[in-house]
Amino acid sequence: MEEPTSWTPEDMEQRQIARLRNLKPTKHDYARPEIGVPTDAYERVASKNIYLLLAPRERKRSFSPPAVFGAPGLELSIVDCPPGNGPKLHTHEQTRETFMPLTGRYEIIWGDKGEHSTVLDPLDMFAVPPGVFRTFRNVSEHDAKMLVVVQGEKNEVMNDVYYPKDIGEQITSEFGAEVWERFQAIGLRVAS
Repeated sequence: MEEPTSWTPEDMEQRQIARLRNLKPTKHDYARPEIGVPTDAYERVASKNIYLLLAPRERKRSFSPPAVFGAPGLELSIVDCPPGNGPKLHTHEQTRETFMPLTGRYEIIWGDKGEHSTVLDPLDMFAVPPGVFRTFRNVSEHDAKMLVVVQGEKNEVMNDVYYPKDIGEQITSEFGAEVWERFQAIGLRVAS
């Protein structure tokens, strides 16, 4: 799709500006009946709130449209987590994930069992190489926002995420086999 060369302020506001106050968390898209992942189950795997700011138009994982369409190979999101919240340990096999707290402090945890960690203050940055298991959690005493950048090859961004083998058992135990099947249907995968 070819972009226009002349943009009005209204065009920019509709198609090129992402205002966080106008975005809804991605967890609501996964809860739609045709996808069927309950919001509380999604929050057990991912962060409490993820706001997808920028992503390519053509991408495999398209349940949540981005606020702005961008170039292939790059996704930008903001996570908004209460104290202690963050996603389950996971890896991106082919893409690099970079974290930058905007408000509050986040602990970045990595390693096959999450055996290493460091704490980032606002505007610090941590780039996790492909293939490394990682997670994060808000270690502030208040809700905090963090910029998350995922970059890699075209059509592989966010399509290469794997969780430890026991994630299926955890989801099944807490939410039932049907919810685990729905997660698998949308592409949640476990590492071998």
